[in-house]
Amino acid sequence: MTGPSLAEQIDRIKKKLVKAKLIDKDCRVFGAGRHRYELNPPASIAEVEALEKKYKIGFPECYRSFVLQVGNGGISHLNSGAGPFYGIYPLGTNMDQLIYQGAVTHLKNACFLHPNMTDIFWDDFMDSLFENNTSDDELDEEYTKIYGGILPIGSQGCSYIHALVLNGPYEGKVINMDVCAQMAPRFSYDNNFLDWYERWLDESISGKLAKSPSWFGYSKRSLD
Repeated sequence: MTGPSLAEQIDRIKKKLVKAKLIDKDCRVFGAGRHRYELNPPASIAEVEALEKKYKIGFPECYRSFVLQVGNGGISHLNSGAGPFYGIYPLGTNMDQLIYQGAVTHLKNACFLHPNMTDIFWDDFMDSLFENNTSDDELDEEYTKIYGGILPIGSQGCSYIHALVLNGPYEGKVINMDVCAQMAPRFSYDNNFLDWYERWLDESISGKLAKSPSWFGYSKRSLD
């Protein structure tokens, strides 16, 4: 997404963020009590490009535009800024959350994950890694492939996070993941990060997310 449509969406998101804070003044939406719909000032282009160079990656335009034009981090858990659950991590933080000290390797790898992974497939796949007497070094190498091209972007609590696909056919999409690998990755139904973030704002403004605990992003859009 480029040009006027991207600029228009960024403008909508900025306005909806203000509106969500006004409507959910008691912070009834899950996680809002932590982030309080606040974001720190945007990152600089120099910060973004330095990370892209260091990790030999390119951030999807949807995410890049957010941190450059909307905001970067905040007051929530791990200094996260306003967003689903406990918010969005500051740029360049918690990049090793899926593989300890492995971001330099796995972020530039091709994305292995896809939306059609079932729990049965995932369980069988993960079991096979351990049943083959895989050594620790070999297991680390396998994990750099499994989590290739996946950037952690926020915490959902416990061992659950939301992450961003950096490359391949699903570039820019958000995935719900368990860092303990007990759950198969769940792709959001939204086209990209900005659509996902704007939907969270829409559902916060509508009151849907304040009515009851909600695993936002695990199901399709609904404002009923």
